[in-house]
Amino acid sequence: MVRKWMGKWAAAAALTGALSVGLIYFDQLSGTLGANARQASVGFEIVATPEPRPLELAPVEVIKVEPASMAERFRVSGELQPVNRVVLRSRAAGTVTEVNGRAGQEVKAGDVLVRFETEELQSALTQRNSNLDAARAQLVFAEQTMDKTEQLVRRGFATRAALEKAHSEVLSARANVQGLSAQIDMAQTALRNAEIKAPFDGIVAKRAVEPGAAASADAELMTVIDTSVLEAEVLVSTRDVTRLELGQAAELQIDGLEGRPVVGRIDRINPAANAGSRFVPVYIRLENPGGRLWGGMFATGSILVRESRDILVLPSTALRTDEAGAFVLKLDDGKLARQAVTVRSRWNGGSHLEVTGVRRGDVIVTSPLPEFRPGVSAVVARAG
Repeated sequence: MVRKWMGKWAAAAALTGALSVGLIYFDQLSGTLGANARQASVGFEIVATPEPRPLELAPVEVIKVEPASMAERFRVSGELQPVNRVVLRSRAAGTVTEVNGRAGQEVKAGDVLVRFETEELQSALTQRNSNLDAARAQLVFAEQTMDKTEQLVRRGFATRAALEKAHSEVLSARANVQGLSAQIDMAQTALRNAEIKAPFDGIVAKRAVEPGAAASADAELMTVIDTSVLEAEVLVSTRDVTRLELGQAAELQIDGLEGRPVVGRIDRINPAANAGSRFVPVYIRLENPGGRLWGGMFATGSILVRESRDILVLPSTALRTDEAGAFVLKLDDGKLARQAVTVRSRWNGGSHLEVTGVRRGDVIVTSPLPEFRPGVSAVVARAG
């Protein structure tokens, strides 16, 4: 009985020891797993957060600052007309005896183009010369008579009335001489006017008379134009004419002369707009040494309003503003930086700006997207 109880006690003790060893082993294992878990948790928390990728700027969204030349032009169009154009007219009625020019013929200054019959004019001049000679002789006689009368009056052999009469006859003779001299001048002028001469080197544009025709006073005889200088008359609105000045250069394309622009300058600006419109005539002078231009040709082109060379220009989309003023975004060492600028002038209707504050070689953002801000990392993507 005792042996049996002792056996049960030994078995129980062995089971209790096994359970203790198992519990101790399990606790040690549990402790080991908890430390590893804690170490894993701590390791996850200290991993560094990766930096965001920099913004990629397309090549079309940036510009590299380089000196540039800017020109502002004003579009115009109009018709060419000769500057020197004269319509020759008769100064007195007469019969045309000679015409020395036809349309398209070149003439020189001083060439006789139209001649009138001069026989009657020559006869009238001869008669007036004769009358003048007679009047001068009468004047000499009257002066001699007056001198003799003065001597007689001093001696008491003539009256004061006789002297006054002699003096009056001298005055009348002098007036007659002056009147006949004036008539001779008029006759000589009439003879000169019987020959119509070219006032300048040019080309006959129109011939209105033929030899043998009877022309009235002020009748149209011939038209002569100077083709060495022409002008384009262009119409400019009153809103834009204030931008134009005398001497500004113009480059025109002429119908029929494609590919060969003609350069001229503003010669005159009308002080008033045309009646019934708000357009002011502006005249562009064009030299024509080669004779390539004709009156009536149509011209289109532009007037150079202003021009600047070697200036720093940015698209207007690059300009930004904040409470501190105007600025642009410059790509500097992989980041966008605020760069203050000052606008000096605007070009092409305000699409381009001449600025100060940037330097040659600076890379400036031209896109106005709001995500582009100072301090943002950015790179320019490679083309393609």
